[in-house]
Amino acid sequence: MSVSARVAEERGSALGGEVGYSIRFEDVGDPVRTKIRFLTDGVLLREMAEDPLLSRYSVVLVDEAHERALTTDLVLGLLRKIQRRRPNLRLVVASATLQAAEMAAFFEGSSEQ
Repeated sequence: MSVSARVAEERGSALGGEVGYSIRFEDVGDPVRTKIRFLTDGVLLREMAEDPLLSRYSVVLVDEAHERALTTDLVLGLLRKIQRRRPNLRLVVASATLQAAEMAAFFEGSSEQ
C-alpha cells in the first residue's frame, strides 16, 4: 500500500479525493478537493518551474532529505529561496538520520535575505 493510499484510508476518504499523489506520468487527485498531495521530487521541481512561489501550497514536507540526491538538493535550495518571498510557507524536512542543526541553519536566515 502506498503512503498516499494509507493516509487516505486513515482519513476515511478515497484516494484521489482529499488525498492524492503525482508521479511522473500519473496524477491522482482533484484540483479543488485534494488537500494533501504526495509528489516525487521531480514532480515538485516541475511545479516550481510552473509556479515559482508554489502558491497553491501552505505546507511542504520533504522526506528522506538525508539521501542527498541532486533533485532533493535542488528542491531544498529552491524552497529556501521561495521561503524568502513567502515567509508564511511552512517547511518540514524529515529524515531518520539528518543532521537537524545543519538543516535548521540552512533555512534559518531564509526569510531575512
